[in-house]
Amino acid sequence: MRQATLARLALTVAVVAGGTGFLVYSSLSHAQHYVLVDVLLAKGFDQFKDKQIKVAGYVQPGTIATATVDQQTYRTFVLQRQGKKIRVFVTGPVPDTFKDNSETLATGRLVKAGDLQPVADDICKNATVKDRGDCPVRADAEQTMVVEATELSAKCPSKYKGAESNKPDTTYK
Repeated sequence: MRQATLARLALTVAVVAGGTGFLVYSSLSHAQHYVLVDVLLAKGFDQFKDKQIKVAGYVQPGTIATATVDQQTYRTFVLQRQGKKIRVFVTGPVPDTFKDNSETLATGRLVKAGDLQPVADDICKNATVKDRGDCPVRADAEQTMVVEATELSAKCPSKYKGAESNKPDTTYK
């Protein structure tokens, strides 16, 4: 092979290797870890610190507390699955399907529970009677870490349970 052909081949390999390395690095640095509540608690918080996580579970009935403070809506609730629980704090709007027992996915990060105790106190102080949930909230009494969510997704309740009974009767004559 000629010297110029070898140089082009080496340059092509270097560009492909560099591009592949960049893609791997950038995808790992922005990766979000999907984890169920019970798995999160079983594995421990250490491997998820300082990382974006998506925590999935069911909203424990009676734990949703909502308040508006300085024109900002704050909520806290307990996400549970198979007897394991973690408290979630979220600011802003939530889906229409978010309610007790709804299957919910909280996207955010883990923070020390004590850091969000002032938020919990504000929620309980400013919540209306119907929106008090499980106030007073002691965030640090439940877990050492809580989820500070930036986004919530709630699964729609199944409209199709017993769908067989909704099918038209084709035997009608």
